[in-house]
Amino acid sequence: MRIASSDGSKIAFETLGHGDPLVLVHGFFGDRTTWRSAGHVGALADDFRLILIDARGHGRSDAPHDAESYELSRQVDDVLAVLDALDIDRAAVWGASMGGIIGLHLLARHPERLTGLVAGGAHAGVVAVDPAEVEAEAAVFRDQGIAPFIGMLERGGSLPPWMRAAMQAADPLALAALTLALDNRESVLDVLASCSVPLLLIAGDGDPQLPAIRQTADQVPTARIVELPDCGHFDAFLRTDLTVPVVRAFLAGCAPSPG
Repeated sequence: MRIASSDGSKIAFETLGHGDPLVLVHGFFGDRTTWRSAGHVGALADDFRLILIDARGHGRSDAPHDAESYELSRQVDDVLAVLDALDIDRAAVWGASMGGIIGLHLLARHPERLTGLVAGGAHAGVVAVDPAEVEAEAAVFRDQGIAPFIGMLERGGSLPPWMRAAMQAADPLALAALTLALDNRESVLDVLASCSVPLLLIAGDGDPQLPAIRQTADQVPTARIVELPDCGHFDAFLRTDLTVPVVRAFLAGCAPSPG
């Protein structure tokens, strides 16, 4: 199914399973199928109504080529549009990496729509990067496509075939625009400091972003952090043997959704 978001962009999604609603928002390069390929759907569909969304720029959702279209406020609106289309007032959200960032900004802007948030490999602060480096990365997408990024991840030995296929299907010009938008995002730490919605942060202990993720955990009173031993950034998504039991226990303690 596809639904129009607040700016007219069409967002693709699907639902399956039974129980309280749980929105799954994938990471950069992925799409909604990666949740199935990594094992999340098989592990969760018996107990949750899963709502899998293709973030704009990925999968079957629209993929504009301007950075403004990927502002986080618009990506938050995409999730709300899907929930509204399904007549769901409140849901839990599990976001992976970029999906976790979207989830944190959704929590900051519309906490009344969430029963709980799981953010894997994501933090709520600003990104300390050189704008020239960000532009250079975007230029690689524009000039060379996805192949250099596939090669980099394959050299690291952490790229399953299904993830490679998802990356090859992506629009490099859309990802260039998304890169510029994500690396210029604002902090929502101050807003989340007064939030009452439960927040679970999951991070590999080898994730370069771990200090920033710990800072989010320290500054948000409702947050707890789980650090995965001997894991990197992508492992917070791949290692369902470690994450699913923790997430199940967390969601059991969240208020059930009336929708």
